[in-house]
Amino acid sequence: MKKLFVLLIISLSLLSFSAIVYDSDVAPIPSEWLNGYNETFKIDVNFFPWIAFGNWDSNFVTKYPWGWGKPTNPAENNFYLFNEIPPLMSFTFEFSKNGFTLFSKVDIQKEPITRTKEFENNLFIQPFDINTLSFDMNFPELFYVYYANQNLFLSIGRFPIKWGAAKYPITISDTTFQDNITFSTKIDNFRYTYHIISSYSLLSPEEQYIQSNYSDRHNPGLYFDAPYKTIIAHRFDFEFNKLRIGIGDLNVVGGKFPDLIDLNPLMFFHNTYGEGYSNVMASVDFTYKFNSNITFYGEFSMDDFEVPTTEAGSNYKPTSYGYNLGGKYKNDNFDFYIEYDHTSEWMYITNYLPYLRINVRHFYLDNLTSPKRSLMDFPLGFIYGPDATMVSVGINFNQKELKINFEYNLLFKGTVIDDGIQRWKWFWDSWYGNVTPDATYEVVDSEDVMYNIININISYMQFSLKVKTINFDNFLIGAYYEF
Repeated sequence: MKKLFVLLIISLSLLSFSAIVYDSDVAPIPSEWLNGYNETFKIDVNFFPWIAFGNWDSNFVTKYPWGWGKPTNPAENNFYLFNEIPPLMSFTFEFSKNGFTLFSKVDIQKEPITRTKEFENNLFIQPFDINTLSFDMNFPELFYVYYANQNLFLSIGRFPIKWGAAKYPITISDTTFQDNITFSTKIDNFRYTYHIISSYSLLSPEEQYIQSNYSDRHNPGLYFDAPYKTIIAHRFDFEFNKLRIGIGDLNVVGGKFPDLIDLNPLMFFHNTYGEGYSNVMASVDFTYKFNSNITFYGEFSMDDFEVPTTEAGSNYKPTSYGYNLGGKYKNDNFDFYIEYDHTSEWMYITNYLPYLRINVRHFYLDNLTSPKRSLMDFPLGFIYGPDATMVSVGINFNQKELKINFEYNLLFKGTVIDDGIQRWKWFWDSWYGNVTPDATYEVVDSEDVMYNIININISYMQFSLKVKTINFDNFLIGAYYEF
């Protein structure tokens, strides 16, 4: 009877499909914008048995002693390895009708930190040993409901967001999922997009002390330490024949619940003047289609610009910015891209208050290994955060059921000396000159470190092979079969 029930569930999958897709310079968009309306009722159960071997530095870099949760860097040493390991099992549910779509994807897998440290297989419990149980309760990481017609898209849920054509965007990237409300509308050659993004608000005890005892230099003694961090973003996209230009800005509101002046979908955020509880970034990006095969693109983001005659004068905030430039070649079954990305030393971290860093925090529990309560600090923008330069080259080949993806990244990443230990500059290393009382800065700049990062993915029919290496010292070779 149980086998019959499982077969019945799988048989409910239909050929039609309707969900958010990422075939756009501002993503995601609803599939209705590409394919029109579909009526869908779909339930899938998939298995991905995985086996791997390698040599990987799986120590997570953390900040501050043990507390309510430990701030954690998912990139340094690990390079987001937990995203490379497929779940053992995945349940997908989708229902679409008359422009409304409900989608949920639940992955059965190990907890993310255990998944990184025990990458050899994806069993969430080893045979006959209950002490090895590691079951990720952070699901779902992809879940949303939306309404769409040919001109409008309104969604609420958990999914990645991406701005611009770059492989590695500077302002908003798809490095991780976002809990968000998204509204977008398009009329002829114009598109408007609006996001409200939430970040997990728990701080470590040390961060909570800073948030509650330091105030903006403009408003000494005025503290914003309510447990809220919200990112409000909007952008305008214009298309002129072969050229698309996007203009956007975002506002990080921290330490208080956002009100109408913060949430206003048409206000340029610099003019909200949220002193003490707001950090603003502006961006512009473009895509130029040279011909049907060749595309050029770029992005520039400004976090802050030091102007001695405004705000609190020189040294209130440092100049900080990021940009990328790239090009793509694409034909029917082959594409190639090259990209240059740069973030300056203080990009994303021009405010000392923890709630005003331009990043997104997720909370992960891990019962098998340490840190057990991880406050994982993901970039909202560039995948490797502030003070980084990277050159990327990628080749993708797709013919019938064979897919080959190759990517090489040459990364230069800024570091600091923290309590005698060298580590990456991350979102904990904020600018210290804009608060009162004067903040003490406990880390000092150190030299850049260089990484050669290679990713190879090959899939044929249901079989997939993954190869990842960092400087040819850390490497992972794994394979899985989907059924």
